[in-house]
Amino acid sequence: MNFAGKSILITGASGLIGQAYVSRFLELGATVCAQVNTGELSARGNLHVIAADLSVAKSGNSLVQEAVSRAGKLDFVINNAANQAVLDPTQATRAEIELMMRINVDAPKEIIDESAKSGVKVVLNISSVEALNPRAGHEIYGASKAALDVLTRSASRAHAPMRVLGLRLGLIGRDGIDQAWPEGVAAWKAATPLGRYASAEEVVGVTEFLLSDANAWATGSTYDFDGGLGTQSW
Repeated sequence: MNFAGKSILITGASGLIGQAYVSRFLELGATVCAQVNTGELSARGNLHVIAADLSVAKSGNSLVQEAVSRAGKLDFVINNAANQAVLDPTQATRAEIELMMRINVDAPKEIIDESAKSGVKVVLNISSVEALNPRAGHEIYGASKAALDVLTRSASRAHAPMRVLGLRLGLIGRDGIDQAWPEGVAAWKAATPLGRYASAEEVVGVTEFLLSDANAWATGSTYDFDGGLGTQSW
């Protein structure tokens, strides 16, 4: 798809996947509004950097409004920001749980609702394989992503004809991950039919298709992008 003349809002734009999104959509000619909370990202050319703390109530609404004012319009939104804190479900405080749900569920809902009012064509929610089978310490994170998957389905009905889609990601590699987390990487590769993790660039590639007119009949669907992990039987 030709993204020249299109505009896109990307949350969590300073992270690994977020930066890959920013670089690729700028390369494709889009105007990019990049939400950041922490991390380095500098405005340039068609890149507008918007500092917004998604932990604050109603920040999602104001973020979309700011993006529209910067870009003049919005065609696409990617809800990529996430709180991935490791929380022991027996020890996690109410404040910790509420913060995770706020960033991973409430803020995306605000962004989706405001996007529908602003003429956005497609919203893509970035989910996780942990929505289906969370590992120890990620039970609450998994619950938040499971909630996001349900939100994707319900919002697709509430806000049609705006399309709302989800992308459920497996392990995405970064520089040094094999050395920093050898046991986790080994376990992932052993459990995954394709025997490897994905790159951020591969995530961007499948996203291009999901947002494109070639996928125009799809809404409410969350796609597994996990190297086949979800096919394992118990």
